Amino acid sequence: MKETKRPTGFLYPKTVLRLIRLFPHAKKKGHHIGEIRRVGYYSKKDGLDVIWLVDNSGEYTWTSDHSWVMKHFEIIESPTNRSIYGKGKPPLGVFKAPTQSP
Repeated sequence: MKETKRPTGFLYPKTVLRLIRLFPHAKKKGHHIGEIRRVGYYSKKDGLDVIWLVDNSGEYTWTSDHSWVMKHFEIIESPTNRSIYGKGKPPLGVFKAPTQSP
């Protein structure tokens, strides 16, 4: 499969994000300012335009695109590992969020 070009503002897997701007119906869906998510490994099926957000228990729970994520989240930790699809890497597991205040 041919590698697609990385979008502008590409976020690598394991990037830690903090929600800084709510979206319509966010509170009804249980989201709140300060919530922490990680970028999951990309799927070759979905391509590099689809970001999977992972909760603290390691579950892939939310998808979006780069521009939406950059509008609603801030990066609080960047990964050193640059594996995009997680080939040969263990799945993302439980994560203890950094203790930074919003």
